[in-house]
Amino acid sequence: MLSTRLIACLVALAQVVVASSAASGFVGAQRPAQGPPANALIKMGRCDMEVVYNLPAQRFDETARAIAHATGCYIRYTDKKLVNVPVQPVRGRLTRRQALRVALRGTSLRIVRETPNLMEVKLASTH
Repeated sequence: MLSTRLIACLVALAQVVVASSAASGFVGAQRPAQGPPANALIKMGRCDMEVVYNLPAQRFDETARAIAHATGCYIRYTDKKLVNVPVQPVRGRLTRRQALRVALRGTSLRIVRETPNLMEVKLASTH
């Protein structure tokens, strides 16, 4: 039979091995779960904050200003013809991205670029 001193040493050694394995992220034969690649993650920004909207059907520039107001979510458009395009009413608790999509539904305007803090809108090409 093994002496109690030898058993105590083996138990201590086993605890050290388990502790060092856990610290390195590998316990036994298990591997940590793999998530999607880092570049596949969607970055959230100021355009993803929810707000309650009650905007009437109005001109695009008025709706864009109301959606982006005081948030840092910038809605960019360079074509001045977009200013007077009528857009849909926006009502309910929505993110700014959702609100802009609701407003543009059924119009000739499209979101052509999105980043965490910016959405760019252009007139849809008729080609």
